[in-house]
Amino acid sequence: MKRALCLTVLLAALSAGAFAQSNLDSVIQPLNGDIAALMTSIGSDIAPQLLQATLAGDIVGEAAFAGDFPHGSVTLPAIGADFGNGIATVLNDSSHVWNFVSPMPTLIQNAAGSSDAYKATRQIFPYPNLSFGVGFGITQGFEILASGIYIPQALTSPLFGSLSSGSTISNVNFSATSIVVKLRKVLFYDRGGFPAMSLALGGAYGKVDLGASVNLDQNIGGTENLNLVGPATFDTQVYGVGLEFAISKRLPVITPFANVGVWYRHAVVTSDINMNATISDTSNSSLTPVSTAISSNPTATDDGVDARVGGGLEIRIFAVILHLSASIDMENPLLNIQSLSLTGIAANDLSLSAGLRFEF
Repeated sequence: MKRALCLTVLLAALSAGAFAQSNLDSVIQPLNGDIAALMTSIGSDIAPQLLQATLAGDIVGEAAFAGDFPHGSVTLPAIGADFGNGIATVLNDSSHVWNFVSPMPTLIQNAAGSSDAYKATRQIFPYPNLSFGVGFGITQGFEILASGIYIPQALTSPLFGSLSSGSTISNVNFSATSIVVKLRKVLFYDRGGFPAMSLALGGAYGKVDLGASVNLDQNIGGTENLNLVGPATFDTQVYGVGLEFAISKRLPVITPFANVGVWYRHAVVTSDINMNATISDTSNSSLTPVSTAISSNPTATDDGVDARVGGGLEIRIFAVILHLSASIDMENPLLNIQSLSLTGIAANDLSLSAGLRFEF
């Protein structure tokens, strides 16, 4: 009888250990998919804004140059910022956190700590830009405008470096490249009391690289502890084509202008995750920690139509022009109008630009 009782107790203990070990397995299994989903969602947050940030580099406000070549201008340089919707919005309280099997919102929050910069980027995410450009008339009222933006990691490190929280998140990097080329036809030149008007066909390409190294060691509920180490990066590329209408009027010193455009975008988001995760039970040292490689390269695409409305002033001092402009961008406004829903028609981001142009 005593032997049977001892055997029963032993089997119960082994069963409990097996259950605990199995529980560790069930906790670690969803991590791969959840982290991949998180990275893809961050890229999807950036994708709609990336086209607008790319277009913000063009600071030729006037709707027409004085005439055919050699009339035109050179931009040296344009400085601005595009303030778009936040990134990692899937982690916000209002989002569907139940899509994650693992406690991802808690994990990221604890990893970032109380960083104000981290909290702010989930509401508004800034895209700083520098741009150099050139524009000139060709013939028969046709003009070419081109601008380029390159934001190296060295420039953004001071801005995003505050995202690092001790040794948990480090090596935060952000860089961007974009090119805009437009061919426009002058409909009316600025003559007498009549303003200049033009219609442009444009193409755009933008690329953003964002990544960080993670070294996370924290309790994720009960007695379970997670150790997550490794880099996670992704790049977002966007291709756009659109039509823009511009109007401007030269006054003695200033040139007020306005423009409106409709752009189609196609974005591709590619993530690269190469981490190692280990789950252990802090209350039972006899349980073997469970480890797995978090390694995947999820890819997602984003297509849509964006509307862009902008305006500003150009202050002319002989051949030097000071450009000041702002634009508001809306994502998929035509779809919202068709569905008779006004809830989605709102500014998704705001672009502010300033720069010097030299007219020739």
